[in-house]
Amino acid sequence: MGVHAYYEMSKAHEAPSDEALAERARDGDVRAFELLVTRYQAPLFNYLRRMIGNASEAEDVFQDTFMKVYRHLDRFRPDGRFRSWLYRIATNTCRDALRRRKLRRVFSLDAGRNPEDAPPVERYASRAPNPAEKAAEAELAERLARAVEALPMKHRAVFLMARYDGMSYEEIAESLRIPVGTVKSRMNTAVNALMDALEEPA
Repeated sequence: MGVHAYYEMSKAHEAPSDEALAERARDGDVRAFELLVTRYQAPLFNYLRRMIGNASEAEDVFQDTFMKVYRHLDRFRPDGRFRSWLYRIATNTCRDALRRRKLRRVFSLDAGRNPEDAPPVERYASRAPNPAEKAAEAELAERLARAVEALPMKHRAVFLMARYDGMSYEEIAESLRIPVGTVKSRMNTAVNALMDALEEPA
């Protein structure tokens, strides 16, 4: 087999980009849409769970998000980034859900159950060999959970996208349709608020 043929074969087996799958799905390729759902099932669900603080509610929003994606695939610009577009829809759907259901103290609902269901910033592996240190860690986790809950949604969304979904400030700006400078400002505000939550009372 020649080098060129081998290269072409290897290229054919590369995973298609999100944008390519979105275009195929827009043209009626159901399998392409299923691949997109599978590709984002874990990261998007985790983002929504952290935003809402409840796995069951997040599952509903996840389903609603992809229903909207499917219905509006014709609005996706081929020259854009699918992930930014997807997270924009997810964030707006999440905002609607929070307003509609008026959730309270959402980030502390699942704390103390399954660690994977816990809020993002209080997932600390316990290294405490004694009950006193474990109690201190639990108190710290609770303070952090309250701090995340207290963040305005616009700051919470930026913080979670950057820290837990690995999105660049440019991607976040595209997703939320705000300037990069605004993303940086909201991120700084969120981080400062969480740092303040860690400070011991005088």
